[in-house]
Amino acid sequence: GAAVAGRTDRDFVVKDNGVVQAARVVEREEAPLTAVLVLDCSSSVAGAKLEFLKAAASTFVRGLHPRDEAALVAFQSQVQLLHAATTDRQAVLEARATMRADGATSMIDALFLGLKRRWGSGRPVVVLFSDGRDTSSWLENEDLLRAARESPAVVYVVRTREEGEERGESGQAYLLRRVAESTGGSSWSSGSGPDLEDAFRAVLETVNARYVLAYEPAGVRRAGRHRLDVSVRGRGVEVRARREYFVAEPSPAPSREGKR
Repeated sequence: GAAVAGRTDRDFVVKDNGVVQAARVVEREEAPLTAVLVLDCSSSVAGAKLEFLKAAASTFVRGLHPRDEAALVAFQSQVQLLHAATTDRQAVLEARATMRADGATSMIDALFLGLKRRWGSGRPVVVLFSDGRDTSSWLENEDLLRAARESPAVVYVVRTREEGEERGESGQAYLLRRVAESTGGSSWSSGSGPDLEDAFRAVLETVNARYVLAYEPAGVRRAGRHRLDVSVRGRGVEVRARREYFVAEPSPAPSREGKR
């Protein structure tokens, strides 16, 4: 369960659609993030929960590297952009202070937006927090799963523990875990009190400990779905990585035939 540091290019084996690729490790400073916080501000978060959530978001934003960007999205019945991606930490923290808890929960719609929109110039990371079940989204589960497969973003989920969770996860918890794992991310269950900040700190530590591998695909067709297999030479190491990515077919060239 602990991060393993010090691995180099030679330690990793990356396969793209079964073909081994020449991948290199990119230093963290060379690959800044664009972290998008997608936060549940429905009526169930009102009161002390909201203040704990604001504190947790503040901890995460302040812990980003100087070149990283952060954006802030809140969702209730509707999805609201509170601040676009920026390296200005204070601006994001001031936007966080305007969060109010009210209305229903459009979690699937909000996470879908986080996956589909281009937010900034860095590697996209989406951090979702929700404390309840989706009650008002238009989109379906399969829409969200498809967006996760096609998005370059890595998803991290923090959700509050549900009653009876020790007997098994709910359908929504399973959905969020599938979304996170398909992108190479993780999910955490947490209380809605002071330990919520610990969960966001764990997300931050995980984000900062990740390896970034870069390669130019060789020996595979460019467009279409690419299955990824990432492993580390040697024993005793478990790799959590994106499972696939998608490249759209190129648009057909416009016809050059003139009118007669």
